[in-house]
Amino acid sequence: MPTNKEALIRYRVINRCLIESKYVSRARLIQACEDALYIAPISERTINQDIHDMRIDERLGYFAPIAFDNNRSAYYYDDDEYSIDNIPINNEELSALSFASSLLQQFKEVDILQTFSSAVNKISDAIHIKRLQQKTDVGSFVQFETVPFFKGSEHLKTLIEAIADKDVLNISHIRFDADKCRIHIVHPYYLKEYRNRWYLIGLDDRINEIRTYGLDRIEEISLNLNIKYKDKPDNAEHFFSNTLGISEPQSKPEEIILKFYQNTGKYLLTQPIHDSQKLIKQEKDEITISLYLVINNELITYILGWGRWVKVIAPESLITRINEELKFTLGRYK
Repeated sequence: MPTNKEALIRYRVINRCLIESKYVSRARLIQACEDALYIAPISERTINQDIHDMRIDERLGYFAPIAFDNNRSAYYYDDDEYSIDNIPINNEELSALSFASSLLQQFKEVDILQTFSSAVNKISDAIHIKRLQQKTDVGSFVQFETVPFFKGSEHLKTLIEAIADKDVLNISHIRFDADKCRIHIVHPYYLKEYRNRWYLIGLDDRINEIRTYGLDRIEEISLNLNIKYKDKPDNAEHFFSNTLGISEPQSKPEEIILKFYQNTGKYLLTQPIHDSQKLIKQEKDEITISLYLVINNELITYILGWGRWVKVIAPESLITRINEELKFTLGRYK
């Protein structure tokens, strides 16, 4: 274990000892640190240096009020309320942390994050107590969008480890339009989140092409030890760079021009659809933008979602596709 990590553990052990017992001898501190680190012996010089650093090291920022009682030959905290776990931050920093902890609370039940749920709770509790002392609580007037539990989250830990270790996987996956699972041999590359669902992006060994697998449709995962892992191609990280959503690109990206009416386009100036978005023309009641994207189902759905407030200017193939979708939709109501 690197020395800096050992030191951080010793600081916390010393802090705990001084909180749990009013007076603590140097020998007791040494024993507690040895027990925590499974290392022996730890010298008196090391503990003396730790106490010195906890007192005055500006990089640590503890400024711990550790005093020494000569009569008892023991250390103690001169401030009974002190702990290195206290948060010495200003109001602006506290507001930012409160906002962030509220966001973290939404995800702590996700399987892979449950390991850290206690840490999230500790942060939230500490911030909440500090807020109560100041008679205000950002959580009482800030409401986040609820993130529901999604099927497949239990696979995240396994997939992250497989990507990191470059393991080939046997994945039992069922498509929405299929009746039964199919086993895919996959070289995993990336995990991508889209609209509260997670997807695995990897190389399908059978067809030697990059494919997307929804985690909510994965039934089982196991290691395949018989096939050598194929590293991701150089362009793999840009595989979805010109797409909206997670559909595998079946064509090349092209320039798409959209016109938005009245004030709807102003939303897109503050929150662009895609990184490629450019403003072509802005008038009083109209905004025209361009995008460089692959035409896929997600893009079609997005455009249709704007209803009467958008018009496709180009390309012609997209205009035709939108027309067909609208005619089919109207036919549903006849």
